[in-house]
Amino acid sequence: MLKNLITLYALLFAVLLQGQYATVTFDPERNTLNEGQPIPAETAWHLTGPVGDNIHLAEARVYERADMKRLLQTSQWKRSEWNSDGRFLIPIDMKLQGNSKYTVVLEFYEPVSDATTAAVAAEMKSYLAGYIDESFEIGKNRARLLKPVNEIMAEMDLIMRKGSANYRSRLNMPFAGFSQLVEEKLKKINDTNLNMSRFSIKSDEADVKRDQRITFAREQMDGVKSVVDHEVDSYFDRELMILRDRTVIADQSTEKVKHLVALNLGYGGVYNSGSFDDLSYSEGPYLGISFPLGRSQMSSRFMSNSSLSAGVFLTNLENENGREVTGPLVGRPLYAAYGYKVFRILRVNAGATILQQNTAGQNELDLNKIYLSPFVGISLEINFWMGLGQ
Repeated sequence: MLKNLITLYALLFAVLLQGQYATVTFDPERNTLNEGQPIPAETAWHLTGPVGDNIHLAEARVYERADMKRLLQTSQWKRSEWNSDGRFLIPIDMKLQGNSKYTVVLEFYEPVSDATTAAVAAEMKSYLAGYIDESFEIGKNRARLLKPVNEIMAEMDLIMRKGSANYRSRLNMPFAGFSQLVEEKLKKINDTNLNMSRFSIKSDEADVKRDQRITFAREQMDGVKSVVDHEVDSYFDRELMILRDRTVIADQSTEKVKHLVALNLGYGGVYNSGSFDDLSYSEGPYLGISFPLGRSQMSSRFMSNSSLSAGVFLTNLENENGREVTGPLVGRPLYAAYGYKVFRILRVNAGATILQQNTAGQNELDLNKIYLSPFVGISLEINFWMGLGQ
């Protein structure tokens, strides 16, 4: 009865997940995703496909580049008593950019025996012990490290991570690095004094003194190795799995998305001069386009509602003296502004107008007669698709 309820809950969870995530299927025979079609863009998705009974863990990694130098997300599926249907299901919460390419790496792991785990741990301890030996030099009066302690710690961590790179644990806990206790023991050995008074040996017993120094230094190094061995055993003392299959799908395309721009038709006021009490301004209708600074699926609400706009006033304006002013090139005032959408089709704009004193040859560019003036406005906007060759 309990097993049936667990199975039912698992099925319900899968149905709910289907409703929230787009589905991408991995075909191991053709080594393709989504039947060779682009994978979803700007939405969460999950990756599914067949998996053998011997595989207990599947891991998916998504990289931004084909050289796999920028990891975007790692996600896993683990076998349990209620998901033994022969398929893995890995949720990918990372929303991918449209019209782009990514690299997807799929790795499949199977459990290893306790004997294999012990052998791997022993091999790692042997590598680290050799590295520790090579990192010390025993001199006449002291033992010293050949590298800074932080560098030795970093290299030991790297040895451990590289040596266990093909293994995963069910707990999904990567190696966190060797502890501060190891670091403190390394520093202590580096500061250890090996002078003769420590050993109570007569000065003429040079050979005995040298051997005693070496023995003492080796004992200190063995203390470091003992702590390192304990931390290696602790890491491998879990349900370990080894990599059995790996697939790299490079330059996987995402769906094409529409590039939207907005046509703005609005009305605005342009500042001429004066303060609040004697303000002089001109006003008129304008027409322009807005380029959004973000997409609602990929950006924050603030960024997706923000835009940069540019356009032209449909009529000429007047300055504080009542004289007509126009704009360069097109014979009408030009504007550029930041805009923010306050309702579904209503946008508030604030920016600057490019004005030119009206002359007989108003279509000619005369820099001496061009000036800027602030403006604010409100506009209705209509989105349309700019294909950009997609």
